Parts: sequence; C-alpha cells; structure tokens
Amino acid sequence: MTNADYHFLKGGDEMGELIRSIDWSKTPIGPVAKWPQSLRIATSIMLSTPFPMYIAWGNEYTQLYNNGYRPILGSSKHPQAMGISTRETFAEIWHIIGSMFDGVMEGKAVGFPNFMLPLDRNGYVEECFFDFSYSPIYNDDETVGGVLVTVIETTENLKNVQKLKESNLALKRSEENLSNLISHAPVAMTVFRGPDYVIEIVNQKVLEIWGKTYEQVINKPVFEGLPEVKGQGIDVLLNNVYTTGEPFIANELPVKLFRNGELQQVYLNFVYEALKDNDDKIYGIAAIAIEVTEQVNARQKVEEAEERARLAIEAAKIGTFDYTLFNNTVVTSPRFDEIMGIDNTSDHKYYLSALHPDDLVVRDKAFEKAYNTGQLFYKARVKKGNETRWVQAEGKVYYDDEDKPSRILGTMVDITEQKSDEIRKNDFIGMVSHELKTPLTSLTAIIQLANTKLKVSDDSFLASAMEKANTQVKKMTAMINGFLNISRLESSKIQIDRQEINLEHLLEETISEIELTVTSHEIHFEPCNPIMVSADHDKISSVISNLISNAVKYSPKGKEIEVKCLVVDNNAQVSVRDEGMGIKMADIDKLFERYYRVESDHTRNISGFGIGLYLSAEIIQRHDGKIWAESEIGNGSTFYFSLPLTRD
Repeated sequence: MTNADYHFLKGGDEMGELIRSIDWSKTPIGPVAKWPQSLRIATSIMLSTPFPMYIAWGNEYTQLYNNGYRPILGSSKHPQAMGISTRETFAEIWHIIGSMFDGVMEGKAVGFPNFMLPLDRNGYVEECFFDFSYSPIYNDDETVGGVLVTVIETTENLKNVQKLKESNLALKRSEENLSNLISHAPVAMTVFRGPDYVIEIVNQKVLEIWGKTYEQVINKPVFEGLPEVKGQGIDVLLNNVYTTGEPFIANELPVKLFRNGELQQVYLNFVYEALKDNDDKIYGIAAIAIEVTEQVNARQKVEEAEERARLAIEAAKIGTFDYTLFNNTVVTSPRFDEIMGIDNTSDHKYYLSALHPDDLVVRDKAFEKAYNTGQLFYKARVKKGNETRWVQAEGKVYYDDEDKPSRILGTMVDITEQKSDEIRKNDFIGMVSHELKTPLTSLTAIIQLANTKLKVSDDSFLASAMEKANTQVKKMTAMINGFLNISRLESSKIQIDRQEINLEHLLEETISEIELTVTSHEIHFEPCNPIMVSADHDKISSVISNLISNAVKYSPKGKEIEVKCLVVDNNAQVSVRDEGMGIKMADIDKLFERYYRVESDHTRNISGFGIGLYLSAEIIQRHDGKIWAESEIGNGSTFYFSLPLTRD
C-alpha cells in the first residue's frame, strides 16, 4: 500500500495504522487504490471522530471501525474484527440486525433509541443498550456501497445524560454524502462554514433543540439565525476551535434559547470539531450535540429532594443505615451511631453487640420476616453504658437478580420516652383494671343475690332490670379482664401453660359453652379427626370464643356460623366463617392491632374496644402460630388461626 493509497487516513492514529496493516486486496473490499471515493470519505470521517462508528462495506459487510468503537466490540472481538464480515463478528445477534443491514443496502436508513442487544464481547453474553443509526454510503454511481453505523451505548445510564464521546467529523468535499449521513444521525449535528460560521448543514435534531425551522437558519451566520446566543460565550468557543483546530467538548453547558415564544434555559452536551480540507486548512466547524435539559432538571430535583430529606431527617433526629447482606457491612449516619452508642464502623456485628441480649431474637425474627415481606420493623433495647434505651428500626429490603435479599435501607429512632409513656400507661391501665375488679366482684354478688330474691317477686320490672344489670356487669368484667390481659402481655407477665390437648375436643367444649348463651345464630361445627397440639387450654379456648363471638356480633340474626378444623402443612388450622357484612381490604391488615376497630355505619352501634383480636393474635403468636382473616364486602368473613402439631 502506497502513501497515495491511504493519504486520507490519519498518519499517527492507532486505528489508521491497524487499517493500513491489513492486506485489503484479500478481502471482499479489494485493494485500497480501488476504493470508491465515498468509502474513502466515510473512512476519513469515521477515523477523525472519537464517536463510536464503523463501516460495513459491500454485500459481505466487511468491517472498518474507529477507536471509539473498540469498547463496544470488547476484548474478545478487537482487533480481529477489522477486515472481516459483520456476520462473523456479531454472529450472536445477526438474526436481529441482519435484516436491518439488508434494508440499508436497499437505501433505507434505520435507527432506534435504547435498543437492546445481547452481545458476547468480553467472554460472556451481556445485555447492552444503544442509540444507533444505520445509514447508506453511496457509490459514485448512486448505488449503495455500504453501511455507516453510528452508535451510542446507553447501558450504564438510560435515564440520565447520553454521554457524548469526542467527535471529529472531518468532512471532505462530498457535501451531499455528508448531508445524508448527518440527516440520519441519532444526535443533533450541524456544520458551520467559514469565519462567519454560516449554517450550511443541519438535521432535524438540531432544529428541535434550537426551536427553529430549516428556513429560519439555513445559510445564515449562526448569530443571525440564533441571535439570542450572542453574548453567552458561544462566539468565544467557536473562535477558539476555528483558530487553533483544538476540539471543544462541553457537558451540561447552560444556554438560553428562544423556543415556543419565550427564552428558555436549556442544557447541552456538545462537541465542536474543526473541519479541514486536503491541505489541512480549517474551513469550518462540525457540531454534535445532545440536549440534556430534562436529565439535568431531574437530577437537580432529586438533589433538592435529597437535601430536603436530609434536613428533615436531621430535624427529626432520625438515624439512617444501609446494610449490605452479602458481606455484612453497614453504612450509617452520625445520628444512627449516636442512638446505638457505637463509634462509626462498617462491621455490622458491632451494632448487634449494642442490642440488649434478650432482644436479639426479636431482631432476628424481624429480619427473617423482612426477607419475605420486603419491609423491616422491630423495637428493641440498646445498652448505652449503664443506661438502657428503646429504639425502633424500619427499613426496606432490596433484592438481587436472583430475587435474594441483598440490601436493606432503613431508619432508626430513639423511642425511649415514647416507650416509657407506653409502659406507664399500661401500668396505669393494669392498676386501674385490677382495682376495679374488687368493687365489681362485690357488685356482681349483690346483683346476683337481688336477682335471686326478685325471681319470686311480683314486680316484673325490677326482675327484668336486674337481669339487664347483670348482663352489663358481665360485659364490664370481660372488658376489665381484657385490659388486664393486655397489660400482662405487654409487660411479659402473661404465662403460657402448655399441655397436650385434643383440638377437636376443645372446639366442641368451647362451642357448647357458647351455645348456652347464644340463641340468635346456629353454630355448625364440622367434626374432624383428633388433632393433638401443645397449647394453653384456657387461652386457646378464649381465642376460639372470641372469634365465634365476633362472628355472632357482626352477622345478622338467624345466620349460620361455620367452624372447621383440619391439618394443613403439618399445622392444625381452625377457621370460623360467618355470613355477615364483610370487611374492607384496607381494614384486614389492621384487624389485629391493639384497640383497632372497623368504623362503618354497620359497626357504629356494636360495642367493643378492639381488644379481643389483638389479644387473640398475641396468644397465637406466643404459641408459634399464625392468625389471619379473609373477607369480601357483602359476603361475610372467615378468620383463621394455625398451631404447630405435636411432634412425636
């Protein structure tokens, strides 16, 4: 190959050297001396720009590419891809892109944004995303000789700015071919000619950024077509490129443009590259630009939101943590370290050591639950010297590609004062409830004695009134017992006396007791085989009684209540179904919270304090069981609880 054969290649360019090293006469392209002018021009343009480009020439799509395209090829394809067929280089995706290449050879340019291709380029297949265009390169006889591929990889940041790579569009004489290439480019491209920077070539992308029509800018000096940019420093940038030949690259440069009837602040990523003729004399400037206004504004909003969140977190004295599960490391805020009483460290085990030993099980169970639900929540005690503080942790679990928990982001707050108030409140409720039991016991005895004597009285009113008083005393006794049980639960004073019980017998026994006082509904129990569980007889009986009583309370008179018991997945499962009003989906998850009651027109006149289901849930959980409900408005509700079977 002689100097005349490749005078259009950049002398010191690595890729130019690679192209010159290939014996092209042994390829379908043929010797360099016989290359058509269009291929020479396209090759010169391609090699003079850092933008990823390559040429697929002829029916075999023989490849020439520039240095910017090497990262897209990857280590497994470069440099052997130079001079061979695109079909061979990209065999793994040819079934996707082959028809596009064939279409371009028929004169049909094509381009897509954020197009996914599974490339094998570094020894493994990876999903890659690209903005690309395939443009025809015309021979001197106007036939299509090959394809010019312009591509921008968007894999790393689809939502943010598409990073421009250095570009040097050295346009050599063929304005028609150059205009065709520019018009189909996936980025904004324009050419300014001469020292007055006359707008000679523009594509639609440029016009969209400028907010102008073709007629408003073509063949006009740039500061005449865009008078608003004068004085914004653009003239200085253009003059420097035109006089020195040094390219200029800008990222997120703020520019004010007159668009849609008003002056707007926009942000641009762009490259100014000097254009040189065969004598290496500068005759113009090529500009390649991408508007990133939306991305910049979005990032600024995110930054502002993050700053507001940071200020809010600091004001609320909330600690934050970022826990990476696979290596057991954690990144914490200063407030988190202050709450935990630990000097900043990335080792998670030091934070565990700060927890009260009795609460480590609480924390572990909360994490196990979080891995399944995606939400972390627990309360625990922290040892700070001789002081014990209460903390509350909340967080969200993030999962990897295999749907395994990989990371937890969350907050930590000191709730010592809140917990102390809660303990004082529970102590007060327990004390008051306990003190009320003594006069209430006496009152019950007096009413029962009076009721006995009034049974032989002729005064029917007094007898009826005493019966009603007795009923109200029973309700008050049940309510006080409920408050006492809550107090015992939350102070961990309630005891679970486990024994082997036959759940079928317990259900029959409890239902029989309820049927003595409930005549408004028919309770249907479907007998089951003996099912043995290790449980507290009285407390499980109270759970069954509460579920059936609620079914009676919340369903019309005369309706049937169905009780079932069966074995499911090595657990005894009890269900109580009613034909009542049903429960809204939004209320179901809150049913078992303390003092929670469903508020509606139907429930307004039904007495209760939201204690029963809360107590039932606590009792079942202390038996290592589960409790839940299913319901549909107008079609009744079914409450379930399950207990582990006794193991042999």
